[in-house]
Amino acid sequence: MLKKSKELPFIITLSFLCGFIFIRLAVFLAGSADTVFAEAAKLGELPDQYFHIGSNIILFGHHIHHFYFGVAMIAVAGWLALVGSEFFTKQVLASIYGFGLGLFMDEIGLLLTWGDYYSRLSYLLSVLLAGIFLNIVFFHDYWVSIRDNLISSTFYQLVQKSFLRPDSFLKLADRISQTTGQTEKTALVFSGLIYLGAGLLVIRYPAIIRAAIMLIFFLQGTNYLVQFFYSGSDKGEDPTI
Repeated sequence: MLKKSKELPFIITLSFLCGFIFIRLAVFLAGSADTVFAEAAKLGELPDQYFHIGSNIILFGHHIHHFYFGVAMIAVAGWLALVGSEFFTKQVLASIYGFGLGLFMDEIGLLLTWGDYYSRLSYLLSVLLAGIFLNIVFFHDYWVSIRDNLISSTFYQLVQKSFLRPDSFLKLADRISQTTGQTEKTALVFSGLIYLGAGLLVIRYPAIIRAAIMLIFFLQGTNYLVQFFYSGSDKGEDPTI
């Protein structure tokens, strides 16, 4: 059984995946992304009908995408979770929030590409978000131990005293800017410091390498599968053959 602190993140993760899979299958079966209304929206044109309820929803001449409903569910669940509710438990609100997030993320590719519902960005970003959720639920103790070890390390204390104090950080930035005389060179210096710091962290905590490599392989593998799936669609072929 999940601990009490992990119950709500687990419900959000599960409802998010259910919402994403449900609406993706519904759009695919109904053909909602291939209608004349969807093509008009992709071209930035208004539908030629004032009201229509079917594979697409047209209200007052506007195409109502399901990410609107997702944003509304996220907003309502977030508001009630903050102010409290006598009618909905936290578990129910977590389910509403996660399902709404799934509806929103299903069309994140459409939003970022200005109309391409089948953009692979929806899959990649949703997988990344799901990975973050799963880390919160199942690997919370691991990341907490990393944080605690990092805070207790001598390197972190040195960085905190030298760079993380606002006055010291600003003085250092001003000094570098005055010395170089160019913002671009200042950015290069700070970028170099960040990379050196990351390298020291890898030396101090080798487990970071394993986590980073795992994430890279996971995302790259998903990317290749999505490319395979859509390579056939781009050529008018059946991607399952």
